Amino acid sequence: MQEVIKSLRRAAVLFLLVKASAEVEAQQTKEQEKAGLFHHHRFTIMMANAHIPNMDGIEGQNKFTVVPAWGFDYDAWFNEKWAIGLHNELILQQYKVEKEEDKTIIERSYPVASTLVGLFKPGRHLTIISGIGVELEKSESLGLWKIGIDYGWELPKQFELSICLQYDNKFKTYDSWLFGIAVSKISSRKKHPEPSSQ
Repeated sequence: MQEVIKSLRRAAVLFLLVKASAEVEAQQTKEQEKAGLFHHHRFTIMMANAHIPNMDGIEGQNKFTVVPAWGFDYDAWFNEKWAIGLHNELILQQYKVEKEEDKTIIERSYPVASTLVGLFKPGRHLTIISGIGVELEKSESLGLWKIGIDYGWELPKQFELSICLQYDNKFKTYDSWLFGIAVSKISSRKKHPEPSSQ
């Protein structure tokens, strides 16, 4: 429980830092964005495979178990480069993992991970993601740190298709990789034109 509280505190600090940075960036680019989009929301559904250390495998075989997962994300973009978001993944399977700190075996049953993330878009297609959160499960909740990248393509009617690669470190427990394909819907808001003075 203490790890979860620490994770939530770290998430709050990350949120405040990303928000402050995004507000500064938005202020600096305000003049350049007068005619364009100045804020938008992105809603994403991701179909993915999670790669988890294999506890039930046979010696010499694959060291990872691949399990299906779904992702449900929301991002609030302050400008073209910076955003904050809430990213959630549901693992659709039961599995066992070994804790790194005491080598005990724990069973995970359909865990849900929820992460507060900051997003940075250095170019048109690539997005870098990092954040902190918690993996919720009926027997034990775990704090986690996430880092990942998305590579996306714009589609008509403000949709976006992207491929995602993410790494999750569950504190003192285990690491996992997630690879998926996502579809996003972007909801944009434009500046109203200035009234002409005649």
